[in-house]
Amino acid sequence: MPRNLVCCLLLACQCAATSVIAAPVLLISVDGLHPDYVLEADRHNLEIPHLRSFVTAGAYASGVIGVVPTITYPSHTTMLTGVAPAEHGIVSNTPFDPLSSNQEGWYWYAEDIHVPTLWSVLAPTNRSAAINWPVTVADRDIDVLVPEYWRARNMEDLKLLRALSRPEGVLEGLEARLGPFIEGYTDTVESDRIRARFALAILREHKPYFTAVHLIALDGTQHRDGPFVASAYATLEAIDAMIGELSTAALANDPRTVVAVVSDHGFIATHTAVNLRTRFVAAGLIRLEPAAGADASAKVASWDAQVWPAGGSAAIVLRDGADRGLRSRVAALLAELAADADNGIARVLPAEELKLSAGFPDADFLIEFAPGFYAGSAHRGDFLTAATSKGTHGYLPGRPEMHAAFFVQGAGIAAGRALGVIDMRQIAPTLARVLEVALPGTAQAELPIGVSEHGHGD
Repeated sequence: MPRNLVCCLLLACQCAATSVIAAPVLLISVDGLHPDYVLEADRHNLEIPHLRSFVTAGAYASGVIGVVPTITYPSHTTMLTGVAPAEHGIVSNTPFDPLSSNQEGWYWYAEDIHVPTLWSVLAPTNRSAAINWPVTVADRDIDVLVPEYWRARNMEDLKLLRALSRPEGVLEGLEARLGPFIEGYTDTVESDRIRARFALAILREHKPYFTAVHLIALDGTQHRDGPFVASAYATLEAIDAMIGELSTAALANDPRTVVAVVSDHGFIATHTAVNLRTRFVAAGLIRLEPAAGADASAKVASWDAQVWPAGGSAAIVLRDGADRGLRSRVAALLAELAADADNGIARVLPAEELKLSAGFPDADFLIEFAPGFYAGSAHRGDFLTAATSKGTHGYLPGRPEMHAAFFVQGAGIAAGRALGVIDMRQIAPTLARVLEVALPGTAQAELPIGVSEHGHGD
């Protein structure tokens, strides 16, 4: 959003900014962190002193009800805008791509966000930084930016990141002293250590008023091995040390700094992929080009209805939503599939019910899979196949396993305050109040995190 427009919005909404804290913010996202990892740390024998300190020294949610779908990019954008995906525009990790012409591209670009963000409302008054935060490519409101972006998933991606980072030359300068940044999209503990090391340097050298860091190793570990297993515990213990280092650096810049740790979703262990597209092909709703050989990948020639996978859910898009006959055909097919419990379909939401969720605004149906099942992507082969991922997310946000996390502490934050279960849309307006800026368009109540406020746990 242009800065002059943001200034006008700020003047118009200044009366709505009722700050009781007014402090710099360090926002750390631990992708895939369910709150039970922290709130039940003793039960899991976890050594996470920095995360545990938020429970005694700060305010925390027992769970965060996320958005539809409960996946990374829609969730992170909601946490920066305070509105649901249907409003902010980042409705999935990947744009709808029925012919696979986008070559697995994601919603990387900030121009796809349709509403003000914390970056844009802060830009006229204070400096900000983002390291590996989703949907930040070419965001001109962020002063120091190393975006989350990949294409080749190898060293070529570093050339992309150097070109996309700002100010010009910032990543090259850091690499000269710290070594290479991440080569491609890697979600290991070591890759998070590199992200944290670069974030530390940015904190110390640029001293931004608002800094956001996205750490992804816990998500990767849980996809590979499942949630609440030994490897996930080891990953989180390593991330906890990074949180401690980042917090120390931010507080060294300004002892008033408020540190918030958030996540985008929880996890469910999985065992089976459901390849809905194979049934759509069999029903003539998707038509494939002739296979060029035994190992040729499926290529879509044309389609009347296509599946938009999102982990534990999948949207169904009709080519012609006004075609009642087509809608009836697809509804009948989905009902038939859902009637067999072995197919792993928990719910089929029609368009009118889907609209109430403020997710997938262009879809005609939403499939939620039963726990253990998730959306496969194959157009050919078996309908049910063994899971290649032992854990995933994307199920409807009402499931407790999908709850995200919110922990916050710092000057002016109440100690030991339990906020109960909150709405993800409350995070952005709450952080805006701490930053002493107004975030237009949000309708959710701010969270009572200040020492002068009364809330759960007082």
